[in-house]
Amino acid sequence: MSDSNPFATTGSQQRSSDIQQLAGLLGNLMPLLMRLQSQGFEQPFRTMPGSFPIPNPVLDHQASENMIGDMLAATLRSLSAYLEANAAQYAGLEHCGPIVTQAANRLAERDYAQAFNLIWMSYRAIETLRAADPRLPLPQRASINQPQSSVH
Repeated sequence: MSDSNPFATTGSQQRSSDIQQLAGLLGNLMPLLMRLQSQGFEQPFRTMPGSFPIPNPVLDHQASENMIGDMLAATLRSLSAYLEANAAQYAGLEHCGPIVTQAANRLAERDYAQAFNLIWMSYRAIETLRAADPRLPLPQRASINQPQSSVH
C-alpha cells in the first residue's frame, strides 16, 4: 500500500488555479483603483455605476464624525438607561452618573475623544463593581429591555 494521497496533487492544482484566478482579478482591479485615485480629492461627491460612492476625503471625514457621534450617543443612552434602572439597587453605580453626564457634555461639544474616554471610564467602573458583586448586570444586557433615555 502506498502512503501517498491521490487527492494531494488535485488539491495543490486547485489552490494554484485559485491563486492564479485571484491574481487575475486583482490585476483587473488595479486600473480601476488607479482611475479613482487620479480623480483627486476635491471633486464633488458622485457615484459610480451601481451606486457605489467614489471616495472623497471631506465627505469621508464628515461621515466618520457622524458615525462616531451616533455610536457614542447610542452608548450614552444605553449607559443612562442602565444607571437609571440599577443605581438604586447596587452601591457604587451612583458614582458613574456624573461621568456619563460629563461624557454627554463632551459629545455635545463634539469632543469625541474625551467623550469616548469618559464612556470607557464608566464601563471600567462598572466592571470594577461587578468584580465585587457579580449579581450586577452587564450594561448591554440590562439596557436591552429598558426604554431609551435622552442624553443630549
